[in-house]
Amino acid sequence: MSSVKKFRILKFKSKPILTVKGISKSISNRVILRKIDFEINKGEIFGLLGPNGAGKSVTFNILLGIMKADHGNVFVEGTRITDFAIHERAKKFRIGYIPQNDSVFKGLTCENNLKAIAEITIKDRIKQESIVQELLSEFNLSHLRNVMANNLSGGERKKLVIARALVNNPKILLMDEPYGAVDPINIDMIKKIIINLQKKGVSVLITDHSAQNVLSIVDHCSIISGGEIITNGKPKEIIHNKQARRLYFGEHFSVT
Repeated sequence: MSSVKKFRILKFKSKPILTVKGISKSISNRVILRKIDFEINKGEIFGLLGPNGAGKSVTFNILLGIMKADHGNVFVEGTRITDFAIHERAKKFRIGYIPQNDSVFKGLTCENNLKAIAEITIKDRIKQESIVQELLSEFNLSHLRNVMANNLSGGERKKLVIARALVNNPKILLMDEPYGAVDPINIDMIKKIIINLQKKGVSVLITDHSAQNVLSIVDHCSIISGGEIITNGKPKEIIHNKQARRLYFGEHFSVT
């Protein structure tokens, strides 16, 4: 396995920035989520793991406002956002999202991918230009500013997607399978980016099929199976949970 975070925040001093309370959802008479609860603190990297069909994507969609829960609520810094629309959650509550699939604007250059979002979310033109240039530099994309997004490598596109999600300076960033279809070197790069976001105080919720890569950087993690949270805690705690090993990890799973 590639690099492991060398530190973990063991105790967060602030109140939770994101609270998910009693979320339940059924689709076509099939129960997808059953009273899901978890909390994420400011600057915390939090993992949501589970087998296919466990309810992870539905949980993300409810947090983003794409889907509406049948029961339960979502709070950001104590404010109930359950009935807010997608754009309101993004702008007012600064919830960012990095989707599973490649979502670059392929008909635009690398730089214009960032400018397209900046022009929508930032009124001041000078500030628009400033944040775009800062992100190009921070993600080592300056030399690719005039390259069309569809001509970027997989790792470069991944960096661009993450940079674009940061244009609006999110407090909370939801990352859906950031390690998907990425080679080991770029997986290590993505880990470093996520850890750097934590240093800036951004809270990150991450789900991915690569449990080892998730557990190597998160502070806390919940395991969801059959639409229910079966365990949560620090990485070293949950990998020894008997139910988690039986339903998700398998008996021979280990993090080295």
